[in-house]
Amino acid sequence: MLHTLLKQRNPYYSILSGNGQKKFEYRLLEFMRSKTFIGRQNLVVTDEMRILISATAIQLTFGLEDFTFSNLHTINIFPGVFHSKLFNASFKGLTSRSGVLSLSWDDFKQGYRNETDKLNLGLHEMAHVLQIDLNDKKRYNNHFSNYLIKWKRGAINDFYGLKNGRVPFMRSYGSSNLYEFFAVCVEHFFEMPEEFKKQLPDLYAHTVFLLNQDPTNRSEDYHIKNNYNYFSVPTDGIKLIMDGTENFNGNESETGEGKVQRYIRHKGIYVAMAITVCGFIGIPVLFWFASVTIIGVGTLLILLFGCGALGLLQWNYVKEYLDMAYHQFAMYAFVGFGICFLNLLLLLNYTINIGSYSKTYLITRKGYYNELSVIDNKANSALERNLNTYAQEHMFETLSAEKVTITFDTGLLGFDKIRECKFY
Repeated sequence: MLHTLLKQRNPYYSILSGNGQKKFEYRLLEFMRSKTFIGRQNLVVTDEMRILISATAIQLTFGLEDFTFSNLHTINIFPGVFHSKLFNASFKGLTSRSGVLSLSWDDFKQGYRNETDKLNLGLHEMAHVLQIDLNDKKRYNNHFSNYLIKWKRGAINDFYGLKNGRVPFMRSYGSSNLYEFFAVCVEHFFEMPEEFKKQLPDLYAHTVFLLNQDPTNRSEDYHIKNNYNYFSVPTDGIKLIMDGTENFNGNESETGEGKVQRYIRHKGIYVAMAITVCGFIGIPVLFWFASVTIIGVGTLLILLFGCGALGLLQWNYVKEYLDMAYHQFAMYAFVGFGICFLNLLLLLNYTINIGSYSKTYLITRKGYYNELSVIDNKANSALERNLNTYAQEHMFETLSAEKVTITFDTGLLGFDKIRECKFY
């Protein structure tokens, strides 16, 4: 059944040699055993569904060592277009970073009915799964992960060309972001390889070396042709070996990117991770600033939200260069960038004074811990908090005090801090 079904329904498999088909079947069975297929909306999952969906994964990774998609564990199969409550939208296919792939069976089948329409839902979603698999560095394919940086460099000009309407061959949906651009490239790569090669030779060449296969070489099980220059221009600036090394000259004209974009693409994810870690570490620092700066909790939360919102504004600029989901970026924006930036602002306020003044308050004691309380209609909890912190740090005998004269320093941002207190 396996051989017959694939021969009839998967054009990629049908052209393989006997040995190639055995390799394909072995990989397919291993992939299929490692995944859970679930029928949704009363759909009964059949062997045909399992085999044909698994075949798209094997087709995509046929030239790679790793074909198991270790991060993927569950494949949901819907009869047709389905609705996602999470996104409040309808989808034909949906891939999550938690290892769940959802597909419309009707649309999946349609992808193989027309082999030249440049639309293949299975290949498109499996391309997303392959990129997500890079998250686990212990499991992803070394060749694919190493060459992906080169692929992005080679693809960036065509990506922006598609955005600007200069690449009519490519489906416009690929201009959404680099994730979708890669998935759309995969569809074109397998459905119309000759035309792809003719229209966008360098992007096709980079995809050949990324996936380690050439769909135009049907007589040799899609192997990359020896002694054949796939690129339309001399490749002296690109070291085409599959060990992940890079030898780009790094000129803006070669990559279509400036220095800032290249830095974000190469180091951005590490910078974001470092800032997020510093943000977590900065939480107790933020509490300390709140204890030595006369600032209300509400004001502090508003400032934190504002700093986080500033962090979110970076998304439109960096989303094309960072392999980061939006929820991860939101954590970076609020926990990382937001807290770090707010701490920086409070540090400037704490260290730079723009004025000072003194004021006398009536005080009393209250509560279980006998804390100082200010008798003044204009006083607030932030002032009392700072006053008690000052008293504790300076260990004043204030049990009998009825008045306090506080000298305030006004910081750069306009928030006061206590310089000294005199109790009477």
